[in-house]
Amino acid sequence: MSIDQIYAAIKANAMVHELMANAPLQILERSQVISFEVGKFNLYQGEKYTDTYLLVEGRVKVYLNSPNGKSVVLDVYQPGMFLGEQEAVINKPYSASIINITPVKLLKMTNNDFVAWLANDQAFANRMIVNLSEQIYHLTQRVERYSLYSAMQQIGLELLRAVAEQRPISREQLTYYVDTSYRNINRVLKQFAELGLIDASKPTLKILNITELQRIIKAEESSCQQHHNPIPN
Repeated sequence: MSIDQIYAAIKANAMVHELMANAPLQILERSQVISFEVGKFNLYQGEKYTDTYLLVEGRVKVYLNSPNGKSVVLDVYQPGMFLGEQEAVINKPYSASIINITPVKLLKMTNNDFVAWLANDQAFANRMIVNLSEQIYHLTQRVERYSLYSAMQQIGLELLRAVAEQRPISREQLTYYVDTSYRNINRVLKQFAELGLIDASKPTLKILNITELQRIIKAEESSCQQHHNPIPN
């Protein structure tokens, strides 16, 4: 692969370009740009890999699988995020699985090259600290939602978040952000539709009444608090 192809991939995304601006030339020359269709890029929990990846285009889902087959999504990564960087540094098997939920383009480098770059570039090391801190922050927020919020609250909050970020949201995408079954997602969306809060007749969900949706989420929170902390007689 020519260095021009690598530079073209890097320059296609501003965040990736900023991150790779001072990458050592010898590491770039040994790197590869690889692409995958939806669902074809997989890294598995408990496995060790010899390469580290930088997401250049598309999105991947980071998730855990339990022995009984239940899957829990930890995060959805956007371009500019590294995959396997923690495992490369500590030389451990993957702590979670990864699958691409859109077509993706990635920059692949060996773990040895990544660790060497990290050890010799203080600015890059500082950026990695920021990236890992953001991952931990987002994971803490997700654990809070999973642990403290009902399925209705999680779904309602994710719909509101999609509106705030001006991004489309579908039933399938909700499964990446809430800890409940697809069947339960459909049940809650049907309730919201019957209340006139959303239009769920098309693949992309449309929020019709933000104020009422916020009120119902708040009422659900009060109801859950009363259920867990009943007032003594």
